[in-house]
Amino acid sequence: MSTSSKDAEKQPPMKRSRNDVVTACTATENGDDSQQKKMPSSDPSAGAISPSVLSSAETLQKAYRTAMPYRHGLISNLCADGFLEKVLDEVKNNSKVTFKESDLFRFYQSIDLANLDAGTELAKRMPFLIRLRTALYSSEFRSFVEKAADLQPGTLTDQVDCAANCHTRGCHLLCHDDVIGTRKVSYIIYLTDPDCSWTDDDGGRLELYESLELKKDDGNTTLVPAPFPVKTILP
Repeated sequence: MSTSSKDAEKQPPMKRSRNDVVTACTATENGDDSQQKKMPSSDPSAGAISPSVLSSAETLQKAYRTAMPYRHGLISNLCADGFLEKVLDEVKNNSKVTFKESDLFRFYQSIDLANLDAGTELAKRMPFLIRLRTALYSSEFRSFVEKAADLQPGTLTDQVDCAANCHTRGCHLLCHDDVIGTRKVSYIIYLTDPDCSWTDDDGGRLELYESLELKKDDGNTTLVPAPFPVKTILP
């Protein structure tokens, strides 16, 4: 797949319409992939991840094992009240983004946040984002994800991707399997406005597709996504 992007760096409008979604998209990796960045290991910042979430790994694991059309999980109220609102405000007011478009996606994306040094001036303007990043890639949270995702202890490493994406009207990410290198777990944190209830009219649903077996001309079979999603999740 060929990918093209516009070189000009653009800043989306500071005031979001109801059709704008900001997401901090992250993917935990395992293995020695030279394209991934290593995050410094440390304990989670106090107040970043809700204690009730960290204690719910077994419950999440049971739901994960039986989820359809393939194993996945949904965590509500990941952070303490008001924490993600502060992250959203910091991202909107301090993060520069670049418009990216290909045959698979169309959105605005920030720099690789794994490269954002905590001691830089930009990082100092986004302390809640740095606290969230630190907490997400702490050994404690990785252990929680391993248990919730039914993985063996020690499966996940500190090699990660981390970026903030802004989806305005017309932005999208088409159906894909998310199999990249040594990736083990992919996840999205939605940073939507908590004061406005999100509805179908606003769009932005995460769509999950089941796989269908297709017989090829040579007699072999391959798996293809179904034409319609079997499950959708609002931001």
